[in-house]
Amino acid sequence: MRSHWFGFYSVPVALTAFLFGCGKSPPPADSNTTIVSATPDTPNPDVGNPLFAATKAPNYAGVAQSEQIIIPNCTVQYEERQIVSAEVDGTIEIFATYCKPGEYEELMKTPEGKALIVYHPRDEKRTRPMRKVMAGDDVEAGQVLAYLDDQLIHVRMQGAELIKDAAGEAKVAATDGAKAAKARLDLTKKGVGVAASQSEMLDATITHTRFLENLAQAVQTIAKTEADYNEALVMLRKHQVRSGVKGIIRTISKRPGEYVKAGEKIMEIQSTERVRLEGNLDVEYAGLIKRGDRVVVEPALPSAPLKGHRGHRSEVTGIAVTAHTDGPLVVSVGADGAALVWDPNLDKKANRPRIPHALPHPVAVRSVAATPPAARGMLVITGADDGRIRVWDLTNRDKLPTSPKSEPAETHTSGVQAIAISPDGRFFATAAGRDVFIWELATAKKLYALHAMHRDSVTAVSFTPQNTLITASKDRSIKVWKLGADRAAVIRTIDHRAGVVDVLGVTRDGARVLFDQDKGRMDLVDPANGQTIGQIQNIGQSGAFSTFALFAPDHIPPGTPEEKLPPYFIATAGGEGDLKGTVQVWQAPRPGGRGSEIGRLITPGRVPVTTAAFSPVPDERFLVVGTTAGSVHLWKPPSEAPKKQIGRIVNIDATDARYVTVRIEMKNELGLLDRSSATVIVNP
Repeated sequence: MRSHWFGFYSVPVALTAFLFGCGKSPPPADSNTTIVSATPDTPNPDVGNPLFAATKAPNYAGVAQSEQIIIPNCTVQYEERQIVSAEVDGTIEIFATYCKPGEYEELMKTPEGKALIVYHPRDEKRTRPMRKVMAGDDVEAGQVLAYLDDQLIHVRMQGAELIKDAAGEAKVAATDGAKAAKARLDLTKKGVGVAASQSEMLDATITHTRFLENLAQAVQTIAKTEADYNEALVMLRKHQVRSGVKGIIRTISKRPGEYVKAGEKIMEIQSTERVRLEGNLDVEYAGLIKRGDRVVVEPALPSAPLKGHRGHRSEVTGIAVTAHTDGPLVVSVGADGAALVWDPNLDKKANRPRIPHALPHPVAVRSVAATPPAARGMLVITGADDGRIRVWDLTNRDKLPTSPKSEPAETHTSGVQAIAISPDGRFFATAAGRDVFIWELATAKKLYALHAMHRDSVTAVSFTPQNTLITASKDRSIKVWKLGADRAAVIRTIDHRAGVVDVLGVTRDGARVLFDQDKGRMDLVDPANGQTIGQIQNIGQSGAFSTFALFAPDHIPPGTPEEKLPPYFIATAGGEGDLKGTVQVWQAPRPGGRGSEIGRLITPGRVPVTTAAFSPVPDERFLVVGTTAGSVHLWKPPSEAPKKQIGRIVNIDATDARYVTVRIEMKNELGLLDRSSATVIVNP
């Protein structure tokens, strides 16, 4: 069953299918993984000297996975809204709140910030700066957001303070007088019958009583004025419009200078303190969950791109990132015949060009690849509709080329759809239709062509450190090729893909390849044996994968123990529906199991994405994508562990014959955004 035997002879399709099927091996009895249809064509073919030195792929210890019910793409909704109304009749003076520590200094740095600074009408000396309040602002519970005209209240409070101060002075005087009168009365009592008469004693008693009466009146006045002051203080608070919840101002219904009556709506605040999530679960699992069950919620926090450009006039067909340590360059190619070198300049270094540099092509460009960090120079290879390969030298970023470094005379007979460069940067592979060529990069010399083992066009090629090439094809198969210096042979075929994703990534260590099991499930497969090790999964009509699924490059110090190895990071393109124009970022454990979505990158206008690439430079990690609109966008995707929170099922409703709607409620400790998405995990 040697793979090239099929290439030399026209074996009937039925016999081919039979022979390929004979090679299937069942999964281990104690394993939770599955075996994709994987045929060991020729496990150890004779291909002569290896193309490059091979390294052994890591063999991660497998982990047992418990049965879980997954409800992906649940919609997050804020649970309640607060209608903020006027408590008293009055005129709105100002929508503003006092600045937090450091906020005033930050706002004063820009003209836009300065325009937000205001002062309370009674703050004539401008001692306490305030910030204007507008729709969309985040607010805290109890925060003052607006002020009604409170001049009369301030007058009352000032009057009450004056009366209170006068009463306090009278109280002090009455207290001193009462003490003196008491002392006089005591002396008079001792002198009765000797030096003082009964009349004098009576006068002293009356005097003391009057001082006590004055003291009581002063205390009464103070109590009354304090009550008046507190009443005015209550009224003053009623003239201050406060938020009752932590949230976001959705609408402001009034404007400064408008008169409002008690109970009239002033603004509406969306509470962000609690959230509810709703998702669809297949009806057959409804019996395994119940109200009150605790669930784990993994949010996919959405984010917009940091940078980008719109230099292409038609869709972007390929993208690559160079390994410049002083700032990677992004090379995007398009159907408009443009190959643009763009410096995102994330470090904001001076004298860097802002406009992309064009590498001229006479026809549409379909693919591009950049040499890895291990290569000697910073070269970029482009493949075009004319079947030609062009090699460009971008080593000197200050003097980018206007013509190729080399352009081999030998060409493909159709457009070049995929390019890959070997880990050491010495060789590269190109794919056009069913043809795959192996080249030497230094001389741009074609070494040999692979046998046309695929039954349809090859859409992706990837080298591994194990001296293999992995090809993915529209014939819904993946093939693993052992590479020799002058020939290659298939050592394994992994077929029965869904064929919904053209570009399937391979890990930098060669231990995993992505495999589109169906439109909503992406498997992590060991290319050495075809075994499925883990999955990332979208469920539902709006959760389809499309276009590409890529691994981020690993940057792991040598000698790192297996238990401290980070998980794989994966970027996948979304299809139609809710995932249109999005790139999902996942973490997948190396030993296997379910991957978790940790981020959702959304293109402006949700324009569909066509291609993507990760930066290979450890100090400048980012993901860059191209779209059908000809735009290029850059993100710094999340790299931390998935954020998780516990919620509870509060309701289960029948949606239709296929699904039930599950509702979960919880505190919003993770700061989830309204209408964002999250995955819910139930351990039945």
